[in-house]
Amino acid sequence: MPTKLAAGLFHRIGVRLRRTRVRGALEYLLFPGHADLSGEPFNGQRFRQTIFRDLAGACRFEAIMETGTFRGSTTLFMATNAPGVPVYSAEADPVFYGFAARRLRKLPTVKLSHGDSRAFLRNLPLGGQQRTFFYLDAHWNEDLPLAEEARIIFKRFANFVIMIDDFEVPGEPDYGFDHYGAGKRLSLCDFPFDREPGLSVYFPNRSAALESGSRRGCIVLASTAMEPMVNRVSSLRRGEG
Repeated sequence: MPTKLAAGLFHRIGVRLRRTRVRGALEYLLFPGHADLSGEPFNGQRFRQTIFRDLAGACRFEAIMETGTFRGSTTLFMATNAPGVPVYSAEADPVFYGFAARRLRKLPTVKLSHGDSRAFLRNLPLGGQQRTFFYLDAHWNEDLPLAEEARIIFKRFANFVIMIDDFEVPGEPDYGFDHYGAGKRLSLCDFPFDREPGLSVYFPNRSAALESGSRRGCIVLASTAMEPMVNRVSSLRRGEG
């Protein structure tokens, strides 16, 4: 369908659909190229992609969980680079959910959910002993679910590795991070994971100047059982604490 015709059709129908799943699915059907508007997986950060591949190889995850599907680029990357591993992803925004659901519908290992990330984590159909990778990226609205997400994981799971996007990297001011006001700075100041018993903290082992894409910071957390495996990942460095 010609671009102008598609744009006109989308505008006319989209006004009525507003922010619904159907609008997202329609956007994907008419403009599949919109899947790339957010850049490559993991904010277009090639070294972050390397970190995930290294973790997947070292930890042999049995399940992958993501909060904040958006348009599904990172979801697709994780499913492709951990073949056969079930990938569960939750998206609260109905348009993004509809877009990603249509885009990823042919991937049998991907299970998408529409709703709040905390409810999703509480009801995740996984055993507590499974080696699970969590990618937490549902923190771009005024409601910041990160602290509760982490508590749910700590309580429910024993063998986990968590990567939190948009987190401050100490000593690397060029890595971007989110700040939502008093007490909501994504850093060890407001989220002192380094003081959590039985938790090991890691950061990217590369300067932001050598990273690509959006150059957003991240932190990786490992449970006691997963620590020996994560320690073998050279793309990460231990956090001080």
